Amino acid sequence: MQIPGHKMRYGSKDAELFGDEFLREVIRDDVPLQGGADDNFFSGRFLEKAEQLWADAVGADHARFLVGGSTQGNIAALASVVAPDIEVCIDRTSHRSAHAGLVVSGARPRWILPKIHPDFGVPVGIEPSAIDLRGSYATYALFVTSPAYVGTMSDLAVLAELCHAQESVLIVDQAWGAHLDFLGDRGAHAQGADVVTTSVHKALTGYSQTAVTSLKGRRVLPSTLSHGVDLTATTSPSATLLASIDATRLALQEDAGHRFALVREAVHDARSQLSQIPGVIALDEENLGCEVDPLKVTIFVPETGTTGTEISRELWARGVGVEAADADTVIMTVSVADDPQTIGELVESVAAVVAGLRSNPRAPAPAATWQVNPEVVITPREAYFAHRRRLRLRDAIGEVSTEQFCPYPPGVPLLAPGEQVTPEVVEAIEIAGRSTRMAYCSDPSAETIEVVADVTER
Repeated sequence: MQIPGHKMRYGSKDAELFGDEFLREVIRDDVPLQGGADDNFFSGRFLEKAEQLWADAVGADHARFLVGGSTQGNIAALASVVAPDIEVCIDRTSHRSAHAGLVVSGARPRWILPKIHPDFGVPVGIEPSAIDLRGSYATYALFVTSPAYVGTMSDLAVLAELCHAQESVLIVDQAWGAHLDFLGDRGAHAQGADVVTTSVHKALTGYSQTAVTSLKGRRVLPSTLSHGVDLTATTSPSATLLASIDATRLALQEDAGHRFALVREAVHDARSQLSQIPGVIALDEENLGCEVDPLKVTIFVPETGTTGTEISRELWARGVGVEAADADTVIMTVSVADDPQTIGELVESVAAVVAGLRSNPRAPAPAATWQVNPEVVITPREAYFAHRRRLRLRDAIGEVSTEQFCPYPPGVPLLAPGEQVTPEVVEAIEIAGRSTRMAYCSDPSAETIEVVADVTER
């Protein structure tokens, strides 16, 4: 006689239950952690044991399972490490959840711009020369996203060495690279990161929403990270979701890398085959000059004369949903659920679509997402809680935004709370809004914006 309200009865073979026709197939597998997989006192310590097994598997000291995705992990990590008015160096290719972490923590961002490839217009990692951990405020941490959305990766070992020489904490959003932890020394912890968040549901096999935040070393206490996780967590987590993280870990360890070897070879072959399609370039370590996620397939298409957005729409019509697309690129995520057959079918679909859309080659039109240079006026937290007024977007140039304008995908904001509205940002928002969903702004049309009613520049 306790929650959940469905009493875990819809997974049985009992006589018809309330709303059986609508509910049974949807909620039959839902088991809560408290009063389901474990008792109300967590006497079995099943979650605690599973988290330690994950930590051991990825070379961490401590891990916490999440059912709020890597979004929860990024917010928890920043809330655990920094504090109001503490400065944090943060990669501008970071997901919107990192911005949310700045609101929760009150930290002051010093944005780090990635190196942009001169030919392909995509980020190719954060360079140490772009980072200055000194400043008017104590810089406690560096927050880096690796792999980036397009699959490019930063040299985390070098960045870790830089941070640790200053007794700063390296936080890595490895949402797109959970599989890297199971590929020898390619994971973020193996390269020296202190706090790492990974999505188990992206290139691995966890339920949607599942992720893990973990730490290694002495710079962040397990209790401190746990406080951040508990601050952002539901008190009624689904054991079904949590168990899928543990089952994924076990499956990977039992497989001992065989599946990854098969899929990585298939991705390598797919990149080669895609690059044989006239006008298509599959981005890889050789043409980008940086390390690339071995399970990401990103193609560059201006020479085909069409756009990535058009290719994406045609692929969707064929039942192939890609991760994201913009004018120049199409981004596709491969996982351990794929095999040489599904990856080969993807190549065939791309070839057929490009053939049907082919036109005269055009000049590249790099996405503004990767090239925004924000002008921070006040902290994201100050802007978020400020008094607001609404203006038309073009009339707001020179004002300070209280909200995010975030093309989704990839979920990297063009404009965030506390940043000045500039003509360049307005143009980028208008262009992006014509080809993708503009998320997290109060006006879905992106025609108006809420700005700070009264700003005293700091």
